[in-house]
Amino acid sequence: MTARALQTRFFKAFARIHTPLMVRTRGWPSHTGHNKRFLVLATRGHRTKQVRKVVLLYMPDPGGYVVIASNFGGERPPAWWANLQSDPEAEVQVSGKVLSVRARVLDGSERDAVVARAVRYNGQWRRYFTTVERVLPVVLLEPTG
Repeated sequence: MTARALQTRFFKAFARIHTPLMVRTRGWPSHTGHNKRFLVLATRGHRTKQVRKVVLLYMPDPGGYVVIASNFGGERPPAWWANLQSDPEAEVQVSGKVLSVRARVLDGSERDAVVARAVRYNGQWRRYFTTVERVLPVVLLEPTG
């Protein structure tokens, strides 16, 4: 097994434990140090329309929360990304607060500027942007209320 495969396996195992904890505590603690900030994203399934919750690494932004649809550096996009494409209205839980948000995909120079910040912000994202062949969607979750 390659180092990358082991790392992906570790991240997925961590997510199985971390996700229920974050959901139960409404996104608390949201900051674990080393530029690792987490939020709980609640979307509607694009097929089932059922609420789906996932814990995501995010980068704070003056306009909201930046998330990257990297799927642990995999070549397939994550399910939450398909859900947001179907319905950009969602909810985030962060630091014990629940906020309604609208997802907006960044493109052009705005995307380039955020990607430049994101790769400095988190080494995981830097690796993903250099190793993943697909274009990674960069999403701004903008509070609506």
